Parts: sequence; C-alpha cells; structure tokens
Amino acid sequence: MSYRSSVFFRYVFAPLLAMLAYIVILYAGMALTYTLEGEAYTSHMGEVQVCGCALGVAVLTAWILIKRRLVLPGPRWALGKPYDWGFAVIGALAILGISMLYMFAMDRLPFAPVKKAMEDYSSQMNEAFDYTKTEIYLSVLASCLLAPVVEEMIFRGCVLEGMLQLKHPYFSIVLSSVYFGVMHVQPIQIGYAIVSGICLGLIYYYTKNICMSIFAHIIFNCLGSGIYLLFDVSVKADRILLITEIASIAVFAVAAFFMARIRNARFPDELEESGDINKMLPGRHT
Repeated sequence: MSYRSSVFFRYVFAPLLAMLAYIVILYAGMALTYTLEGEAYTSHMGEVQVCGCALGVAVLTAWILIKRRLVLPGPRWALGKPYDWGFAVIGALAILGISMLYMFAMDRLPFAPVKKAMEDYSSQMNEAFDYTKTEIYLSVLASCLLAPVVEEMIFRGCVLEGMLQLKHPYFSIVLSSVYFGVMHVQPIQIGYAIVSGICLGLIYYYTKNICMSIFAHIIFNCLGSGIYLLFDVSVKADRILLITEIASIAVFAVAAFFMARIRNARFPDELEESGDINKMLPGRHT
C-alpha cells in the first residue's frame, strides 16, 4: 500500500467505517429492544443501552479474535504495572476536572446558540432521573461498564491503534479524539468528549494497554454520572470530589510527562517515530 493510501485508510476511511459500525450497533440494540418490548421500547431506554452495548462487546470481541487468528495488529490486553493503574485513575479524575471547567466556561458564554445547547444538554442528562429503578440500573450498567468497553475498543483499540501505525502518535491521538467527540453528536458533549479522548488516548499510548483506557473510562463515567443516578450525593461530598478532580489535572500532567519519559525503555521493540516517514513506509511516491 502506498503512503497516500495508508494515510487515507488510517486517518479517514477506517475511522469513518468504525463510526458507521458503532451507529449500526446502537441501532441494532434499539431494534432488539423493539422486538422485546414492542411500541413501548421508548420507555425502556436503559434496556436499549444495554442491548446496544452488549451487541457491541460481542461483535468487537469476535473481531479482535479474528484479527489475532490472522496475526493482524490489534490492541494489547495486559494486567499492566501498578503505576499504569494509578495513571489511569489520575487520568480519569483529570478528565472529570477538565470537563467541569469546560462546562463552567460554556455555561457563562453569552451566545444564544451555546445557551440553547446547554439547555438541551441539561434536559438530556436529566431524563435519566425520570427512569424507573430498573431502567436506572440498566442505564448505569450500560453507561458505566459496557459503553466504556465498546467505545475504547472502537476508538482506541481500532481507530487510534490503526493511526499509530503511521508513527505520528500525538497527531493520531488528537485526530482520533475528534472522531470520538463528533460521535457524541450533542454539541456540548462534543467539546469535552474531544478532550476526554485526548486524555484516554494518552493513557492508551503511554501504557500500550487497552485495559488502562477502559478502566479510566469506567471511572470517568461512574463518577461523572453513575453515582448521581444511584445515590443521593451530598453537597459536601460533591464539593470534595470536584476539588479532587481539578487538582488531578496538574498531577496527570506530571504523570504523563513521567510516562512519556519511560515509554521507550518499557517498549524497546516498538519502532519509534524517526521524523522520516519515507524510511518506514516504502512506496511513498507510488
């Protein structure tokens, strides 16, 4: 494959194909729920989410097993080092802190379209509180456990991993995060999803372990929404959590610098970016 073909495939075609697959999976989950519940499926959104995510996990697991069978590149699954898990936890808290600062800024912008988007976002988030208890439990199961697995397998395990083959890691992390953000559709969510994607991408790249980005994503979703749906979080506890999240931003920056410094020594077998793509991708001018 020529250089231009590789760039187009890794940076454009494969991500768009992955996004399409994700949409198909979500609609398949909706169709399955419709089959089970009939016309009343719209009142079973927790079940819709679980069905979609469960289908996603099954399909992506099969895809990964096929890739391994064919000895094709894929995400690395490993137990990891203790500091990998710590890095993932700090990363998740930092993402929450950045997201809170982002929401604070968006809420104070004087532009009518932004205010309308914020109102739509708040309405969308508050809908979950009107679910029945069963639907809330199903929604939390989907958003806090299954969805992180599906999204990380798609956007870090497939999209980012494919882009990293071109040996421009930081550009790849940012670009894959843009696709991840756009996939969230809702304008307000797009902004913090892009930033979240960058942090999750850094976690995946520095640990070279899909388990770490999945773990960070699970923590992010649990502390960002799950605990508020399941428990009556006090104002004091919420304030302590917010302070911890914002403080974690600086800690994550330092930890990321440390992880970047030791990455080459940890993974010496991986060909690092040399600055001359022609040496790594023959056929550039074909």
